[in-house]
Amino acid sequence: MPQTTAPASNRRKQPRRSPKGWTKATCHKGSMQVGANLALKILDVAESGICLVVRDPLANSQEVVVTLESPNHRRPLTFSGRVMWCVATAEGTHCIGVQFDKRLSYGDLAKLT
Repeated sequence: MPQTTAPASNRRKQPRRSPKGWTKATCHKGSMQVGANLALKILDVAESGICLVVRDPLANSQEVVVTLESPNHRRPLTFSGRVMWCVATAEGTHCIGVQFDKRLSYGDLAKLT
């Protein structure tokens, strides 16, 4: 009798959502928002963090500043956070998971996704 393994459980505290097409993100190393914008694409957003495709690899625990813009907000939303993981892609870019220091409000999340 073949044995099957149980599917891996989703350990996330908040569900991830896909961004609306007009939502834009920037990502900068450090807390001062200096240097080049590393963000290429938003993969998903949650109240506690974001998954981005970036140009260069970032180290775990690297401090970053993420700015989110959409027509539904008068000003860009800016969040500091830490890189939780980084994975290289076949295209030569990298996917990162960022955990925000301060949570994104549900209202702002709804406007972005």
